[in-house]
Amino acid sequence: MKYLKIFVKFQIKEGCVDQYLASMAEMVRKSQAEEGCIAYTLNAVKDQPGVVALLEVWESEEALERHKNTEHFKTLLPGTHGFVESVISGDTLFEYEL
Repeated sequence: MKYLKIFVKFQIKEGCVDQYLASMAEMVRKSQAEEGCIAYTLNAVKDQPGVVALLEVWESEEALERHKNTEHFKTLLPGTHGFVESVISGDTLFEYEL
């Protein structure tokens, strides 16, 4: 099976990492409970203070589209934007079938 993966690195504003993580906690829990979600995690990036990496793994593009239409995506995610200084990088990845 080929999974769809989203990988985004954010630079969080100085002194706001804990607030950002707290504001994302419900988003993470609700996303992880969605049908079609394989993984939804926030990660610290080694040796890069204030950088947070979001990794999402979805079973299909359809599952990701359903996620984007959930109430928590539409209401919780915008509340986190004030803590983000910049998006460092963002990629959509498809797993090779070997």
